[in-house]
Amino acid sequence: MIHKLVLKFPPLQPPAWEDRLSDAAAQLAGHSQRNGTEQERRRGVCTPPPIQVRFTAAPEDLVAQSANILGTELGAAAPEPLDLDGRLADIADVYRRTSGRLVILGERGAGKSVVAQRLALELLDSRRPGQDPVPVVFGLHRWDPATELRDWLTACLQHDYNGLDLTGASGVSLAQDLIDNGYILPVLDGFDEISPGWHKDALRQLSATTMPLVLTSTTDAYTRTVRGGRTLSRAAAIVLAPLTWDDLRLYLPRTAHTTSSADEWNSTLAPLSPSDDDLMANPSGQALSTPLMVGLARSIYSDGPRNPRELLDTEKFSTVSAVQTHLLDQFVPAVYEGQCPWSAQNARRWLGYLAQRPARSDIAWWSLADSVPRSQRLIALALPAALLGAVTGRFAFGTTGGIAGGALLLLLGALIGWSRSPVPARMALRVSGRARHVLDQLVVGPIGGLTVGLMGYPMVRQWGWLTLALAGGAASALGGLLTGWARQRDPEADVKPLWKETGLGLVGGTAGGLTVGVVCLLARVPKPTDAYGLWLILGCVLGLAFSLGAAVLAPIRVETVVTPRALLQANRRYALFQACSVAPAYGLVSGMLTDPVNGLVLGPAVGLAFGIGAHAWGRWLIVVRFWLPLTGRLPWAVWDFLDDAHQRGVLRQAGATHEFRHARLQDNLAEHYVESRGSRFWSD
Repeated sequence: MIHKLVLKFPPLQPPAWEDRLSDAAAQLAGHSQRNGTEQERRRGVCTPPPIQVRFTAAPEDLVAQSANILGTELGAAAPEPLDLDGRLADIADVYRRTSGRLVILGERGAGKSVVAQRLALELLDSRRPGQDPVPVVFGLHRWDPATELRDWLTACLQHDYNGLDLTGASGVSLAQDLIDNGYILPVLDGFDEISPGWHKDALRQLSATTMPLVLTSTTDAYTRTVRGGRTLSRAAAIVLAPLTWDDLRLYLPRTAHTTSSADEWNSTLAPLSPSDDDLMANPSGQALSTPLMVGLARSIYSDGPRNPRELLDTEKFSTVSAVQTHLLDQFVPAVYEGQCPWSAQNARRWLGYLAQRPARSDIAWWSLADSVPRSQRLIALALPAALLGAVTGRFAFGTTGGIAGGALLLLLGALIGWSRSPVPARMALRVSGRARHVLDQLVVGPIGGLTVGLMGYPMVRQWGWLTLALAGGAASALGGLLTGWARQRDPEADVKPLWKETGLGLVGGTAGGLTVGVVCLLARVPKPTDAYGLWLILGCVLGLAFSLGAAVLAPIRVETVVTPRALLQANRRYALFQACSVAPAYGLVSGMLTDPVNGLVLGPAVGLAFGIGAHAWGRWLIVVRFWLPLTGRLPWAVWDFLDDAHQRGVLRQAGATHEFRHARLQDNLAEHYVESRGSRFWSD
């Protein structure tokens, strides 16, 4: 959760919702343009000028009727067939000839994503605010068509861009309103990356929506889906053509840094030139007929010391597959040559681990811990928790306390390891302008804490200290319910379902009550017979401590750029903030019920356990920063490695996550990682 302290006073009146929508669209356009430009820079698209990929109209059986594409009135004369042939520089003009729905087809590596990104940037350059939608690229590999398209697009906007989860008086978020009111042009990249069993359902949803959109897919996946069924309604379609020898002759020598290197490319390309300008007669030429392979060849030969003439070795590269495998295999070693803090072999192994994770998901730092087998997560989280409990218990209560403390936190650590990592929300630390919300939370928290005292006193008196877990769970569940209700009344709050707020409160309160109950048992504290007022006061202190975090949190604004590292740093700050607010409260309660020295020991221990166990940052710290490097699956400097892979063009950044440059590269790295599994001392 991102934290910043805002010192300026807010406007006297909040802006109208329509103004917020327009401002959010403008901010989103700026973010999309910067992101797209950065993606092109890292792909090397603009230096030298990009290859002018050619495209033609798709076969008639893959395209809707021209009258439906153009929205021709019933009874009107049939329109002329659309002219959809062109090159990369023409893509925006071709799109404008349609009624707003275009399918971009091609083979794997043909440059579909590059063409779609170029289209988005050109539309952004000519966008008229208030009239034209904002093109936003969405990776379809993240979509499960069991989820409605509109809901998924909304979730993606909220995930990748700050501030779009802000909810108006109608209960609709900015992201959802942007989609519903036509502010967004979805550029949906990678239809073929959806599970094949969902292709027809996905196409049915895409056809049912009335919004304009751009869709990319491999030709064969789209063809299998629409033949025998229906094409994407009202959509024109183009097919990207293979590169020609002339495309390579103009481009690859320009990628060289020196004249001598350019001459090497010229001498390599000369034998590939057949009389009919068709590269398919030569395995190396055929392999270089896609922009992906050309980009890999550029990284290996233009940016490295190797000579491209080795591609002419027909004994070594007798098939197209052999050339493609060679380029994919050599890409990572090539980009990690020279000055580098890690070897190419290690980099390849670590990237392979990231590539082979289940479901080919994005590289989100908060979900990396979930890619570790559950049995290993249990060990990674339960052992340090048990050590913390044993040391703390031993120091406060001797050997018996050490055993009990270790066993208690071992159980809690195992439960945390069994569960999935929470998704970190993007929130800011702000008090200014939020007086009503702060007061709501500061009232709700003590009510829950007061309930602990009201229920806990008679229960402990009647049945013993361990019943404090029941009182803590019930009171904290009530506090969670009231907190959720208060947040729903705040138009700027991060609202969770009431059942979730209540459930989280139940679990946390039970664990906290059990902890205090065990401490009192170990300290041989007699059952309470008086001082009911002290119990109520201590309960209010605990409730106030837990409510502080919710009281001062507000959503991050749209203009704040989200990055993976910034999101983790913010979540760490929030975890530490909550740890520091909980530690004194538990220390006070323990000290009052047992001994002041025990309070000084137990308070920080409980705060540390809560700060790590209840937040995504804690899972990252234990599992990703310690367990995975210890077992060789990631480096110790994980962030530096991810940032460096991004700089070298192996990974690209998508909002708060990373993803691989191309699915074929990810497949290659995953395959090598799986093949080398037998030489490692752990199993995945």
